[in-house]
Amino acid sequence: MYQRNLFLFLFLGLNQLSVGAQNFPKLGNDTLLDIATWNVEWLGDASNGPDDEDYQLTNVRALIDKTDFDIVALQEVSNVGTYNTLSNQLASKYNTYISTFSATQKMALYWRKSMFEVIGFETKHILSSENYVFASRPPLQVCLKTAGGTKVDTIYFIVLHLKANSDMESYNRRKSASALLKTYVETDLKNKKFVILGDWNDDLDASTYQSSETPFKNFLDAKYTFASKELTDAGKSSYAFSNTMLDHILHAKTLDSFYNKNSARVFDNAGAYADNFSQGVSDHWPVYAFYNWKKLTTYTPPVGVITNSQFIDVKIWPNPFNEQINIRLNQPNFTFQLFNLNGELVLQENSLVNEKVIQTEKLASGVYFIRIEQEGRSGFYKLIK
Repeated sequence: MYQRNLFLFLFLGLNQLSVGAQNFPKLGNDTLLDIATWNVEWLGDASNGPDDEDYQLTNVRALIDKTDFDIVALQEVSNVGTYNTLSNQLASKYNTYISTFSATQKMALYWRKSMFEVIGFETKHILSSENYVFASRPPLQVCLKTAGGTKVDTIYFIVLHLKANSDMESYNRRKSASALLKTYVETDLKNKKFVILGDWNDDLDASTYQSSETPFKNFLDAKYTFASKELTDAGKSSYAFSNTMLDHILHAKTLDSFYNKNSARVFDNAGAYADNFSQGVSDHWPVYAFYNWKKLTTYTPPVGVITNSQFIDVKIWPNPFNEQINIRLNQPNFTFQLFNLNGELVLQENSLVNEKVIQTEKLASGVYFIRIEQEGRSGFYKLIK
């Protein structure tokens, strides 16, 4: 383990540690959705993991901040006070949620404030009755809705820390956990967007238990995409002390078209940026992948709707609007439809004259789209309240 006495820390190593903790590279992409997972090895536990708690925390904070991922899932957060300190240090960029169970090693999720808002009633532990299978660490589900685009979408992030070790009992518990997870997402999250990420404690080609079949074969057989399988296939490792991918990112089939194929990476050169990383910070490397953020958050007009530049002589005001919207065309007899960001129809009416006043005082603030149709032609317009 990483050891350094107080004298050396103060007089010989302080500058090196400060510089090392600040030099992690930016790995996130400003135009994509970057999702990362990292086991931070007993973070904050003075009796386990790295010996120098301050050094570990400094580098965990620096890595999360500097790599600049949009979603970061952590496992083995082992001290609530340390978690609070870390969260306060990252608060300008990230919001967060941590496990509420009693086991020491907790999971946490950090998400970029400017990109997501949490949906509280859908944020919870799942499969909590299967405590044995999940090694007293039931999966943490954090439900987030997108922000800042012309469309709002919802993604369920499920953070895992499955049973460790390469014995038969542990293998069977991981296999049972995989079966329970698949049933859960195919019932409770059917047709929804979700990402399951974390420390799965086993690989996708062959198990750490006697090279048996992977305990996650059920997901692979059902054609679910593990972004991290690209790393397994490339012979990469997310664990510093063996050639094994233990940390994985799996997404719903509804996210297949949003995933940037071959974008999965493991930050296995993190040791170049912090002294003695694998023993002083964590024995796991962060794993990450990229998704199409613009496609996820951009409203696409229905097929057959032409752009407003093709529409003839229509005026809509005011924009932004408050209590009403005014519409004026050069010809009478038209239809309008008002949609919210989720694509839900809010209002619909016909007008036999060429002017219409729509009362909107009861509408919530936000972005709307209005579709106007007349004599087989239509236009689509963005409005803000």
